[in-house]
Amino acid sequence: MMRVLHVTEAMGSGVLSVVDSISRRQAEAGAEVRVLFLPRPETPSDEALRARFHPDVELTRLSTGARLGDLRALHRTMRDVGDVDVVHAHSSFAGAIVRRALRGRRDPATVFYSPHGFAFLRLDLPSAVRAVLRLVERRLARHSTLILTSPSEFALAQSALTPPRAHLLQTGVASDTVSRRPRRPDRMRRPVVGMVGRVTYQKAPWRFAAAARALEDRADFVWIGAGAPDDETRWFADAPVRVTGWVSPQELAAYINGLDVLLFPSLWEGMSLSLIQAQAQGLPAVVSDVVGNRDTVADGITGFVRSTDEALITATALLLDDAGLRERMSAAALDWARRTLTDDRVGDDSLALYAAALAPRERSSR
Repeated sequence: MMRVLHVTEAMGSGVLSVVDSISRRQAEAGAEVRVLFLPRPETPSDEALRARFHPDVELTRLSTGARLGDLRALHRTMRDVGDVDVVHAHSSFAGAIVRRALRGRRDPATVFYSPHGFAFLRLDLPSAVRAVLRLVERRLARHSTLILTSPSEFALAQSALTPPRAHLLQTGVASDTVSRRPRRPDRMRRPVVGMVGRVTYQKAPWRFAAAARALEDRADFVWIGAGAPDDETRWFADAPVRVTGWVSPQELAAYINGLDVLLFPSLWEGMSLSLIQAQAQGLPAVVSDVVGNRDTVADGITGFVRSTDEALITATALLLDDAGLRERMSAAALDWARRTLTDDRVGDDSLALYAAALAPRERSSR
C-alpha cells in the first residue's frame, strides 16, 4: 500500500477542493492517505472537513495561533516527516517550505508540488516581487517533481522554470455530477449573468461591474460569493450587481442552475473548479484569457475566451441576445466536461506518477 502525504497552507477555496478530490480518489484506489494542513480564516471547521473528506483520509491540522508560527512549525514537521513514500505539496508557500525542508533528505523525484496558480502570475504584486518569485520557483523546481493541472500551466512551467521533472494531471468534478441534458433557455424570464468566487482583486470584480452597467437593460447580474465589505462597496457600489454572500456547495449548484451565462473575468488562475463545475452543469461561459480559463472553456464552442474588457462585454452580449447559441453551447459544454473536466482517473493517474518515481529507488534497494 502506497503511503501518501498531502501538505498545504491554503486549505480553502479551490485548493481545498483539489486536495479533497485527489485524496479521495487515491483512498478509493487503495492508498494510505494523510492530509497535513495549516488553517486560514476561510478554512472550514474540523467537523466540516471530516464530513467532506473520504473517511479513510487522515486529516491533521497544524496550528500555533499565528501565521508565521504555523509556517515555522510546518518546516520543523517536514524535516521529520516520518515513514511516507511520497510527499505532495499544494500551493506556493507549502511548496516552498516542503521543498526546502526536504532538500537533501528525500529523493526530489518523490517530492511532488502542485502550485494551483503560480504566485509569480499575481498582478497585485510589484513586478520586482513577481520576478523574485519566478526565480525562486525556478530554483526549487530542481528539488521536486511538478504536477500541473492544466495544459497552459504545464506549458508555462516548461518555458519559465525548465523543471527536470514535470507532469500534467487532469482534475475536475466527478463524472456522475455532469448534467445529463443541456439547458433549455426560458424565454419568458429575464436572463441572469453570474460570477462565482470571492470578491477579491484576483477575480477582477470591476470588470464584472462594468459589464453589468453596460448590459443592465438585457440581464440581471449576480456575484455568487462574498468579500470584505470594503471591497464589495468599492467595486459594486454603483453597479447593478447582487452579491449573494458565502454559499454552501449544495447552494452553489442551485445558483449555477439559475444562471444563463457565466462571466468569469479573473486576472490569473490555476484551474478553477468553480468554472469547471459551471461547464459541467452546461453553463456557457465568457472567460478571460489566462492560465486555466483557456483550458476549461473551448473558445467558440462551450463559451468565449477573451483578452480585453470590451471583448468580454461583447461576448456576453452575444450570448444574451442569442438563446439558440446558449443552448448549443450548453450541449457542447456537457460533452466537453465529460471528456476533459472530470476527476475519475485522478487517483489512479497520480498514484501511477508516484509509483514511477519510486521505481528506481525500489530497484536500487534490492
